[in-house]
Amino acid sequence: MKRKTVLVTGAAGTVGTYVVALADAAGYRVIATDLRAHTVREPIRGEVRAADLTDPAALPALVEGCDAVIHTAALMDVAAEPAALTAVNTDAVTRLHAAAKEAGCERFVHLSGARLYASQGSAPLGEDAPLAPRGPYGMSKHAAEVYLRGQSDGPAWTILRAAPIYGRRGRHFAASLLAVGPILRLTMPILPRFEGGPLGTMVHAEDVARALLFVLEQQETHFRVFNVSDGDTLSLGERLSITFDAYGLRTAAVPSGFRAYIRVLGSERLDRVLDRAGLMGWKAVVARHGLKSALRPRFDREVLELVHEDLVVDASALRGLGFTPRFPRFAAGWAEVLRVYQAERWVPRYGG
Repeated sequence: MKRKTVLVTGAAGTVGTYVVALADAAGYRVIATDLRAHTVREPIRGEVRAADLTDPAALPALVEGCDAVIHTAALMDVAAEPAALTAVNTDAVTRLHAAAKEAGCERFVHLSGARLYASQGSAPLGEDAPLAPRGPYGMSKHAAEVYLRGQSDGPAWTILRAAPIYGRRGRHFAASLLAVGPILRLTMPILPRFEGGPLGTMVHAEDVARALLFVLEQQETHFRVFNVSDGDTLSLGERLSITFDAYGLRTAAVPSGFRAYIRVLGSERLDRVLDRAGLMGWKAVVARHGLKSALRPRFDREVLELVHEDLVVDASALRGLGFTPRFPRFAAGWAEVLRVYQAERWVPRYGG
């Protein structure tokens, strides 16, 4: 029986690194691609093909010989120029799918995001919930979905909408969560133990990778959209307290009203001020603890949206097909990620 070949884009990214390793372990021949070959783990069976997905001329050679594509590559910076976001998050997807069709690929699995959903308070968001993409980033991700959902021939597509992702290489919302405690600790020996705040679910990057491979192998997922989430609904205050505990930082209770405080922080006029202040604070943390400058925690529009609104992602449809996350509890997965960050000297250690 011929070993199937799968192309993994964004192979050096937070999710892509897990996809390459798990696809390897599952027996696939893996073609791993990212902008620079040296950043990508060499598959056991397969090869690394460095490529710029925004270059149409590079795509035919990239998909040559592939039976399936798992597309995780994306431009995640919401502050990037709209043209750059469109080029990576929309145009590259449409061209890659077209190239895969021309090459005779059977499957195309696309990683999207649950932040495309319109806010519905604390109600769980299923796949049929209305969408309301925000800003150029959201519009670029939504446009890719619109294109794929309009394709009825060629590679059978599946779209996976992930809750906010954390993992061993996460440098976005997860990095911001990890930065809050150390920044506060610069001037506060005992940190406030927050309660309340917006409710949400998250998902470990390994579980996103496992879900991508799971839907790839399931006939029932063809031409369908699925959410992926750990299902562990927590408030922002709880996530911060879990983070402080994982660091071993001392905390004390603070008065209620954290949600109202967060709503004030969510003001559009404050996002740039908070982002600059957060960056200055993090630079001080890096200098004090002799850390590597690997993280750039952000407190910009993207992060403030996540701390301002509820985002409870319902992944029951995927679970109904038999998928179960390895990290169904945020506290356990988060502690594992923190240990890795500390071993890499990306974040500080406290206590003994």
